[in-house]
Amino acid sequence: MVYRQIIAVLVTLLTTSLAIARTGDVKGKVTDMSNQPLEGVNVVVLTDSNKKLAKAELTDAQGSFTIAGIADGIYVVKATLLGYEPYSTGQVVVSGGEVVLPVMVMQQKSGSLKEVTVQALKPLIEVRADKIVVNVENSIVNAGASAMEVLSRSPGVHVDQNDNISLKGRSGVMIWIDGKQTPMSGADLANILKAMPASALDKIELISNPGAKYDAEGVAGIINIKTKKDQRLGMNGSANTSYAQGVYPKYGGGLNLNYRNKKLNVNGSYNYSDRTGFNHLVLYRQFYNGNERLYAYDQNNFTVFPIKIHSGSAGIDYTLSKKTTAGVSLSGSYGGFVSRSDNYTNTEGAESSARLYDFQTKGSNDNRWYNYAVNGFVRHTFDSTGKELSVDVDYAAYTNRANQNFTTIYADFDNNTANNIPDYIQETDLKGLTQIRAVKADYSHPMPKNARLEAGLKTTYVTADSDPKYYDKSSGTRVLDMGRTNHFIYYENINAAYTNYSKEWMKWGMQLGLRMEHTNARGDQLTLNRTFDTSYVQLYPSLAFTYHLPKEHDLNLTLSRRIERPNYDQLNPFKFFIDKTTYREGYPYLYPASSYSAELSHIFKQRFITTFTYSYALNHITEVIQPSDVEDSVTVQTHKNIKHMTFVGLGGSYNTQVTKWWTNVSNINIFHAQYVGNIANTPLNNGSFALQLNTVNSFILGKDFTSELSFNYQGKQVYGYMDVNPVWMLNAGVQKNFFNRTLTVRLNVQDIFWRGYPSATSTYNNYKEDFIAERDTRQVSIAVTYRFGKKTVAPVRRRSGGAEDEKGRVGSTGA
Repeated sequence: MVYRQIIAVLVTLLTTSLAIARTGDVKGKVTDMSNQPLEGVNVVVLTDSNKKLAKAELTDAQGSFTIAGIADGIYVVKATLLGYEPYSTGQVVVSGGEVVLPVMVMQQKSGSLKEVTVQALKPLIEVRADKIVVNVENSIVNAGASAMEVLSRSPGVHVDQNDNISLKGRSGVMIWIDGKQTPMSGADLANILKAMPASALDKIELISNPGAKYDAEGVAGIINIKTKKDQRLGMNGSANTSYAQGVYPKYGGGLNLNYRNKKLNVNGSYNYSDRTGFNHLVLYRQFYNGNERLYAYDQNNFTVFPIKIHSGSAGIDYTLSKKTTAGVSLSGSYGGFVSRSDNYTNTEGAESSARLYDFQTKGSNDNRWYNYAVNGFVRHTFDSTGKELSVDVDYAAYTNRANQNFTTIYADFDNNTANNIPDYIQETDLKGLTQIRAVKADYSHPMPKNARLEAGLKTTYVTADSDPKYYDKSSGTRVLDMGRTNHFIYYENINAAYTNYSKEWMKWGMQLGLRMEHTNARGDQLTLNRTFDTSYVQLYPSLAFTYHLPKEHDLNLTLSRRIERPNYDQLNPFKFFIDKTTYREGYPYLYPASSYSAELSHIFKQRFITTFTYSYALNHITEVIQPSDVEDSVTVQTHKNIKHMTFVGLGGSYNTQVTKWWTNVSNINIFHAQYVGNIANTPLNNGSFALQLNTVNSFILGKDFTSELSFNYQGKQVYGYMDVNPVWMLNAGVQKNFFNRTLTVRLNVQDIFWRGYPSATSTYNNYKEDFIAERDTRQVSIAVTYRFGKKTVAPVRRRSGGAEDEKGRVGSTGA
């Protein structure tokens, strides 16, 4: 019955879309005062009533431009170019056919080049109606940093002690790279982001409430990390290198090459990163029987992990005809680390002064991953109205090999061998492989009177195979531990269809979307001979309204339903040990979480946005650090479903030009999250208000010097069973350009006062844990970038593949 209703809706909308949209083309030419053509001029067509953007194009080498597919109406055409005064036409009437404008003559600006450059600077943070954009390349303090560090300083983004990423106080955010969801999650995603240099990034898009065109996965929205894509014609590129010093050194470098002409675009990149970090984890864990304390572990764990990663990409796009473009791209990475950890534990009795015995754990983890992804695409434009069909085919494979070993030695308080507690030696071999296959098709159909219909289909098939083997070597001989060994294979097939209708009127706009996803999933625990099998169909509607008020005020309202499926690491029962009493594992019986969200935003001058957010999540997936359900005196870090989570928040993003030389972008979020559930026999009904603040100040110092000062604050908050303490960071940097801006040198200091590490308390019936996780966040960095080749700018071709959703749910372990 559900299928028939959905098919009826799709057929109705697609039939409606066959109506012929009456549009016209706007053509013209731009010159300077001496009648010389100007290339690379940004020409935009704006509606005459409210100056909203209809379409845009750049002029070619002859100064000419053609903007096709403009719906009937009255417009204004505006031209802008660095160093020239803006040029605007009078009213331009489009009524089908072709409109040829008189020659647009632009006058060069008076004043110094320095003044022109200041006016043309792209802000570090751009505030848009549907997203917040962080222009990474424009940040001085991000030079020499990793992608994870850039994320942690982005507006509304929080990275906790276990490297989980949340957006505006909500967990369940999806991480995309270049429009494709990443193939990693949890600690494995963190390792990739920590090794990815900021020099490889162009911008980060923070999308808190996506529409039906996006995959339904991600109850907290999407973070899209866009890497650098050169937009210039001819052969060009850039090279970069950086060095950072915290407690341990970090360095890296990269090369980007691009060749582009009117039909062909070939690009390639390579980046290398070698970053040594540490995690100093201090734990105090107390076990109770009611109100009576039985014993406690006072633990001090120090791990050093030198992560090295080689990553590269290559792609080719070719314009087969005026209407058809095809291409193929390949990306891959090879990396790993060999970590060393030392864990010291004092065991106390009922009183903290009653010391029972000590144990020391020395561990090593040799982790290697090999990942690659291939995408092929075809994009066809049917006519000048903008009707377009795109098809993507994707395949990705993620392989991991790991060997984890640790030895635990027990001693009494006099450092003699503890009576009746033998030493424990464990060795682990892991093999993992995850494969993703995806095909998707998207169709876009402009309609009369500023309306547009979009529709698409997608199918994916994923297999995740994790085969860890645990061995007890305490006796000197390897003995397979069948209580922990668990070969796990996960199969998932998702078939999706969506339709999206949008329309603009004089004062308001509307977007209505509906997405259907049919999910088939099965998990086999071969060692334990256990299987789970599920199949379900879900509908995900979305609705958005925009109302244009007088005097540059706008109101936006968005409503949507989304889903958070457990990622493959969260389902995988593989155990990662800190010592014999503490480990991290997946939970194969997680349910998907459903979220219902509403956002109401007020926008002033497209620079000041205030947003009210409400969301309600059923079966919310929450990270917990809990006493083990099956082992005594053991703590487990895992993910569990709670009954529901209710979120209410008020946020603001404000871009202010304080003076001609000082720009400030501030983001503030005040929210309340209430968690309800029951885990480890502990009822949960807990919540609190929390504050997040991010402010960035950019200064123009003259003589091609710029500087930046930023401050990040995450206030005390409740996350499930965890009370998280405040975290803050102060960062500063300076930048200098040389040789007509082809060489850029950046120097910065991050987390000057070393307050960017997390601490928290988890409380359950009969168990309480306090922890502090110090990290190498205080660093001094220097970064150098050199740009070479032709400087002619051409429109960039941006596209995404068909495996966006699935790639964000896989661990680099391939499991």
